[in-house]
Amino acid sequence: MESLTRKSREVMPAANRRWLIGAEPFFEGGWFHKGERARSWDVEGELVALSLLGDVTVDLSDPKSMPTEVHLKAYAIGRDVDVLIAPGTHVELMGWPDNDHLNNDAPSVPETERIRVLRIEGHTLLGDVVVRVHPDYQEA
Repeated sequence: MESLTRKSREVMPAANRRWLIGAEPFFEGGWFHKGERARSWDVEGELVALSLLGDVTVDLSDPKSMPTEVHLKAYAIGRDVDVLIAPGTHVELMGWPDNDHLNNDAPSVPETERIRVLRIEGHTLLGDVVVRVHPDYQEA
């Protein structure tokens, strides 16, 4: 029985999760939210963004690879979590009802035109969670 349990654990994949932390001045994730490198990364299926003393920008607009469905837990504590997406990304933003600190500024995408689905569970305390289309994709 022991070997069967151990073998089952080996077969099951580990959680595919990335933590993004904004805690300036102690830790600055500048590589993640500045310049071209911010847009070219392999996105995991589950992301956790924590803004604590510093903003976090999650740039999902032009990744190297990304699953068709991504779950993001966003914790805005004292600062902001900004999420940048590409057109065709459907956003579902969830959190406490009547929370004016959760803002989905992305346009609605019909089900037949969706490329990706981004499900965000937002939690705020003196900060905001804002989702919008990346400025490079904005119409002139």
